[in-house]
Amino acid sequence: MADITKLYGPPGTGKTTWLINKLKETVDGENVKIQDVMFVSFSNSAINEACERIGVDKGGAVTPYFRTLHGLCLSWLTKQSPGLRYIVETMQAYDFIEGLQAKFCQDLGIPYIKGDDGSEALGNRIFSLWTRTIGEHYPKKRNVQACLDLLYKVNNEAGHVIELWLKIKEKTGIIDFNDMLIEAYEDDIFIDAKVGFIDEVQDFNSLEFEIVRKLIEGLDTVYLAGDDDQAIYGWKGARPEFFLNFKGEEHVLPKSWRVPSEIWKLAGGIISQIKTRKAKTIIPAFNGGGWNILKRMSFDEIVRTAAFLSRRHPDKTVFLLFRTNKMVYYAERILISLRVPFKKLKGESPWDKEILTAWNVVAKLRGKQPLNIQEKFWLIENLREEILPQHLKEGALKSLAEGGLPIQFFEVLQSKGDPINLINFRSKRTAKIVQDAYHPVVEEKINLYVDTIHASKGKEADIVVLADAITQNIASELRNGGRESELRLFYVGVTRAKNFVIVAPLYKFRPFLTQEVVACAHV
Repeated sequence: MADITKLYGPPGTGKTTWLINKLKETVDGENVKIQDVMFVSFSNSAINEACERIGVDKGGAVTPYFRTLHGLCLSWLTKQSPGLRYIVETMQAYDFIEGLQAKFCQDLGIPYIKGDDGSEALGNRIFSLWTRTIGEHYPKKRNVQACLDLLYKVNNEAGHVIELWLKIKEKTGIIDFNDMLIEAYEDDIFIDAKVGFIDEVQDFNSLEFEIVRKLIEGLDTVYLAGDDDQAIYGWKGARPEFFLNFKGEEHVLPKSWRVPSEIWKLAGGIISQIKTRKAKTIIPAFNGGGWNILKRMSFDEIVRTAAFLSRRHPDKTVFLLFRTNKMVYYAERILISLRVPFKKLKGESPWDKEILTAWNVVAKLRGKQPLNIQEKFWLIENLREEILPQHLKEGALKSLAEGGLPIQFFEVLQSKGDPINLINFRSKRTAKIVQDAYHPVVEEKINLYVDTIHASKGKEADIVVLADAITQNIASELRNGGRESELRLFYVGVTRAKNFVIVAPLYKFRPFLTQEVVACAHV
């Protein structure tokens, strides 16, 4: 029987650092090598961070068991069934599972947004509901058809769509994330390791947790880390009770290095409404900080508030957080119209793509400032035809790559008009925006981040502007036992802040904190 330690890591207490330090301490011994360690976390970015911090490459012979749970299951299955490798390679050509699901929904005329598990698009909601059904019921039913029957009872339309998806999978031989888990579970997955580190355990559903049980059966020592208060993946059937009820020696990290005392008061007013949770007494980062609940405001007003704070505090990081990606898209459009640079917490913002480079090239040309190498390449590709004909661009780009400076640059400097062919931009929006570019934007100094609350998990900011707004679909879930999930999610949003939190209810949306969490207004 494995020696099990349950580590509770409340926001800002350094759970990842604790795990990495324990990992280093473990492999320093004579009896345990890095190859003998299993390190499982919820995202590939977390796995990458762990590998970087211990100075090893991910996924090689040295770290065969450093993976997400799905990645570990897939690795196991491909070893058992070499023919599966061909199927996986074929799927990768279609952007793997999400690309196939997106095409499937497109063929059916169903909206679907890739990379957005929490999206309210119909296709995303259907696949999320199916994942939840499999995650909650497969360990007991042990039959996909039985789970499909349950889905039909909950949502007939979703059942019909998923039945079509199952038939297409059977016909083409492809597998999805649910299949990886089911096959590994039925195949009694086994890992030849001695020590296991499993992070974010509170975010596993029943099927995933049963796989975790199988994984740790043959291990000598196991560290299960998480925080039931930060369980935010209820949409896929995750239940923090699995972590809470698991037997093991418990250890709570007592000191938050991020969250100050006043913000803990607000966070406490939220999370204390959860009936079943692990009680934790946390030492705040410092006495102080603050928060404020504003009156209702429009989308434009909350975006302008966040933009103002980012300009007023250029040395501070500002998060503007929303409940759904659709809300994030609205905010992005407003920021773009205001010419305010911003980034996203996951993925790229429009400023990370074409806008930033285009903006800086135009601004630097107007200010007679030198361009960096990336900007020079971009300028050559976008020069007007009369300055650099299309058939000469390849040679100019080659000259630049070899360290030369094409003669066209001197013509650009002498040009009185705009040397850039704006109509050739991939985005007309970009062409319109850069017309106002007069001062370069330093990418490293962009301090405004816009994203969902889910995307902010594991990250921190000096100031958090939190939109207190939920949709009608989410509101209906409150009546069906989803209130605690929302409490945990907004708790996560609040505890990203190191100095100040602004909670802003939005017009045309139902508030959650200011309406459902009455105690917050009196903390």
